[in-house]
Amino acid sequence: MLNDLAVGGVYLPPIAQALLLATPVFLLLNRGLRRLGAFRFIWHDALFEGALYAIVCATVVLSMGSLVR
Repeated sequence: MLNDLAVGGVYLPPIAQALLLATPVFLLLNRGLRRLGAFRFIWHDALFEGALYAIVCATVVLSMGSLVR
């Protein structure tokens, strides 16, 4: 099981750690997709970005769980 991380006296639960780790990955993916022009084929940018962030967060959470075992 993952433990809380203390940063400056503030305890971060594992889900907050995963969200913080997923943010730079999401930003890099989002910027890369925009440069490739993939957003021309996407109907609703905000929905796509929300789904992409959820996928990245789920991937980080699953990878954190596999590291513990």
